[in-house]
Amino acid sequence: MRYLIDAIIPHGPAVKEFRLAPLGGAALPPWQPGAHVELRFEARSGAGHANAYSVVGEVDGRLRIAVQREERGRGGSRVLHDEFAPGMELEVGAPRDSFRLHPGAVRTVLIAGGIGITPILPMARALDAAGADYALHYLAHDRERLVLAGDWQALGAGRVRTYATGVDGRPDLQALVGPWREGCELHACGPVALLEAIRAAATAQGWPQRHIRFESFGARAQAQDRPLRVHLLQSGMTLDVAPGASILDAMIDADVFVSYECKRGECGNCYAGVVSGAPLHRDVCLTPAQRAQGMTPCVSWAATPELELDL
Repeated sequence: MRYLIDAIIPHGPAVKEFRLAPLGGAALPPWQPGAHVELRFEARSGAGHANAYSVVGEVDGRLRIAVQREERGRGGSRVLHDEFAPGMELEVGAPRDSFRLHPGAVRTVLIAGGIGITPILPMARALDAAGADYALHYLAHDRERLVLAGDWQALGAGRVRTYATGVDGRPDLQALVGPWREGCELHACGPVALLEAIRAAATAQGWPQRHIRFESFGARAQAQDRPLRVHLLQSGMTLDVAPGASILDAMIDADVFVSYECKRGECGNCYAGVVSGAPLHRDVCLTPAQRAQGMTPCVSWAATPELELDL
């Protein structure tokens, strides 16, 4: 569906909120807390982009999303920040509920890191409106990166705690998560390093994995990544993958039969057995036992120049 950019609102040094109105006065499609939509657009250069962003909320029939400018990303966020203005149009896909809220019967813990506040806010609003017992912990490097302040400040008194980790250091995550009790649920969105630390803190306190739900963001590529040659055992194919690219995307481009869904290392649908090579795991979904046998090629890389997968 085509949407008009009705307004763009800056939040801090690197985030802009886009308020999007369906063309022709159409009603917004229904969406659930934690949903995201895919924006499809072209840069002035003609390069096409398809970027997914969480729904922050809606106001006066307009959909709210927030875009953080990623200098090391694939360019889509920079294009939205630098080339798009109110009055321009975008193609917006239907909302997808891949990070659905599961309210805890006893308690719900919400943790957001940086721009990871975007899917967490509508979850907190829904819990607040239902009178549920919940706590929202919001971490950012400094105070000016605690964005969308008007939204989280409007939540119930005492429900939200903020942390400027660059000044005060990272808080005690075990204290934030709390011990496991039947009827508790944990939802967190943020960079992979934070999510891994949250998982470790929760696991140490007895949380079952099925009650821990993550959504990650940010580029997985690292500056030290080197070109990778991937051998596919069953397909008999060899693929050369450049740093910054995705092994999964390279396989899709080569018409390799492979299942996938999220492309963010969160669902495990693209899991592939590793025959040889040393994978660098950058997912947030696999157990240690699964990592010992395979990897998620959507986000992970390898420490060795060659990698063989059982595909």
